[in-house]
Amino acid sequence: MASNFTDKVAIVTGSSSGIGEAIALAFASRGAKVTLCGRDSQRLDAVCSQAVEISGGQRDRFLTFEGDLNDSGVRRRIIEKTVDKFGRLDILVASAGISDTQMSILNATEESYDAVMNTNLKSIFFLIQQAIPHLEKSKGNIVTISSNVSSMVLPITAVYSMSKVALDHLTRCLAVELGQKGIRIELLKEMGKLDANKVPLKDRVLTAEDVAETVVFLSCETAKFITGETVKIDGGRSLTGPLDISDYVDLL
Repeated sequence: MASNFTDKVAIVTGSSSGIGEAIALAFASRGAKVTLCGRDSQRLDAVCSQAVEISGGQRDRFLTFEGDLNDSGVRRRIIEKTVDKFGRLDILVASAGISDTQMSILNATEESYDAVMNTNLKSIFFLIQQAIPHLEKSKGNIVTISSNVSSMVLPITAVYSMSKVALDHLTRCLAVELGQKGIRIELLKEMGKLDANKVPLKDRVLTAEDVAETVVFLSCETAKFITGETVKIDGGRSLTGPLDISDYVDLL
């Protein structure tokens, strides 16, 4: 995907590691101005340094913001500082999230439940709310990151799965509501490092870069009439039967 994002401005949450990192670097390689958000300042600075290197040394194209998205002030300042520095906002990628692969109905606490639901749903809802006025001006787009466990049952991930089910439907609802403002929103579902023997698409495993390339496509002009869609990036695993814990090398 060789899309050019020169003069476009993207915010990527969770950019200090994993999928968020890969997405931020993918936009950096296409000429975008990027706000990288995360909770680990050292790791965030390291990713930003990679982005600067990819850009050919254009440090002024990047902004880092350390903070917890569960803080309403952090959400507000991410949007404000991005627009203050770059003058606009075109793309919001909600990649930050947490999981607890050992949390079931038997051992969940109110605190652990709230931590997952607040991070994976509430913080995204209100971050999008803050971004809407700026995305309306640019006729921009939003990409949310979900998981196939929102539609395939794996009991020990009940709370995590619930948070992603709600995020899936929020994305569909916002496609209708925000479409009237010219804002697109798409949903990606990925499945981590699966046992390759149970994935129809053989000879490789899913990487963070695979997810990033799909985000880039959904954010480009080529996809300007796509909204409310769910894109699964799992090599076809969701087509081949129920999940089992033994499927996974790295569950989430």
